Amino acid sequence: MSIREWQSAVARPESIRPRNGMLKILFALTMSIAGSAHAVDVGQRAPDFRLPQLGKDGQLGLAELRGKVVFVDFWASWCSPCREAMPQYEKLNASLAHDQFSILAVNVDEVREDAAKFLAAHPVSYAIVFDPAGDVPKAYGLIGMPTSYLIDRNGVVRWRGQGFKSTDLDTLRKEIDKLLKEPAHAS
Repeated sequence: MSIREWQSAVARPESIRPRNGMLKILFALTMSIAGSAHAVDVGQRAPDFRLPQLGKDGQLGLAELRGKVVFVDFWASWCSPCREAMPQYEKLNASLAHDQFSILAVNVDEVREDAAKFLAAHPVSYAIVFDPAGDVPKAYGLIGMPTSYLIDRNGVVRWRGQGFKSTDLDTLRKEIDKLLKEPAHAS
């Protein structure tokens, strides 16, 4: 499946949903099995990546943030829940010390200008990298947008969120606070 097909399916899941009731059940079961077989899960090492930054020169990779607690968020300009999530993540980012915590957002738009327009309307201060080929979402086994991972100081996934609900922010903050108290070797 190309990134464009994946984006279309995620952006408009109704376009790939079968109409028949039994087919809906079979489709949901197939998607959950396919997604869980390859998805990076809690307790696993987060796959490293290095991508060009949006709005800045150079590249940034997950390995460069090792030693910090890192919140990795996959998003796109066409993702409605991302519009709600990003301002909330900006508030979260502003409330934490950047020497110990970072947000790294991975944009999966195919066209850089789409992401730039979105960010002009919804500015954030945290790092954003650009993955138009969709290699990183594939490495993480994403099946929906937005999807986020909380990674400890050693590069191990400690929390995963799929979709966005503002009620998840309290749980996320508690997990971040817990990880900030752990030394780098305790995972």
